[in-house]
Amino acid sequence: MIQRLLLAGMLSGLVVALFAFAYARVYAEPTIERAIALEQGGYRDHAGVEEGPVSRSTQRNTGLVTGLAAYCTALGGFLAIGLAFLHGRLSVRPRSAVWTLALAGYVSLVLVPQLKYPASPPGVGNAETIGSRTELYFIMILASAICMAVSFWISYRTARRMRPAGSIAIGIAAFVTLALALMASMPAISESPHDFPRDLLLEFRAHAALLQLIVWGGLGLLFGQAAEYVAQRDRGMERVASHGMPNA
Repeated sequence: MIQRLLLAGMLSGLVVALFAFAYARVYAEPTIERAIALEQGGYRDHAGVEEGPVSRSTQRNTGLVTGLAAYCTALGGFLAIGLAFLHGRLSVRPRSAVWTLALAGYVSLVLVPQLKYPASPPGVGNAETIGSRTELYFIMILASAICMAVSFWISYRTARRMRPAGSIAIGIAAFVTLALALMASMPAISESPHDFPRDLLLEFRAHAALLQLIVWGGLGLLFGQAAEYVAQRDRGMERVASHGMPNA
């Protein structure tokens, strides 16, 4: 079953990557172009400007679709592995398990880190501190994932002594508490230039957040349905095997 789930998860990721690319290409990329224009000295068309080993044309087309495909395929594979681990351990349908995993992944790996360290377009932030800022962001992701794992463990342990709704509420409360403590303990970063347009900064961050919602939400919906089909097909095959092949 794990092989079929893995294949379904990765194929779902590829499909979601196409939708994510369409959104990013139409809505997110123009804000990046405007930010680059500001960084280089004013609003102007940079369609013909190519700097560095990879041109902007390649970055916003081939590079963008390749990166999203790799990202979404990997996420689909991780969701499939997580579902295979939970299969038989939780009394929920595969679709619900996928939705739960996708929601937990989005909240812990995307939402909480971006609330503390929001995405920034080109031209925002000191180039000399990019290494430390990247390190802090990945530490935030790892710590947030640990908080989510601890919250799941607490919810699982309390489920033995109370109703599911109560254990879920306790798990959510535990994660919120741990996440707030984590965000308060991590150092703040504020390097936005005073002359950088605030509307452009907010627009870029809104598109970055919506792009992640498309990826995680799309995977939850698409792979959730695919996982349900795989599980039903396996149950049907098990029933046929247990009763023997019908006579012709």
